[in-house]
Amino acid sequence: MKKLLSNNLFVYLGFLLIMILVFIFGLKYQQYLQLEAQKTYQLQASIVFSVLFPMFIGVLLGLIRLLDLMRKPGEWKINWIKLCIFGIPSLYVSLVPLLYWSSLPISYYDLTLGYLLITSGTTPHTICGLIFGFLLFYVIERKVIER
Repeated sequence: MKKLLSNNLFVYLGFLLIMILVFIFGLKYQQYLQLEAQKTYQLQASIVFSVLFPMFIGVLLGLIRLLDLMRKPGEWKINWIKLCIFGIPSLYVSLVPLLYWSSLPISYYDLTLGYLLITSGTTPHTICGLIFGFLLFYVIERKVIER
């Protein structure tokens, strides 16, 4: 029991170290992209990164759950209800900046809640990106097969 506790402790501490490093380097890279966008007036790379980076952090946070599920026997299932109710709206909110800044001929008035999401800053996009990335591994379940 003590060995299992110490093994989990080192795994979680190692995972925390990886998360901190990814977070620090990601923020530094995002700052670099924003400075480049100010110099060149090319916003695409900065916007794409600001949308995808929170999703990637969410995926990393959910990765521990996937590793725990891989140890268990059983059949893989996807909770489609959870994915549809939480995943689709959070994906939409996190992708609104990409839709708005894309070359598509749409205005934010054409998008559902577009004006509110575009004018409210980056907080909704960041939170929803984290939720969506985290949810990707939390909708996966392992059902034990009884015979």
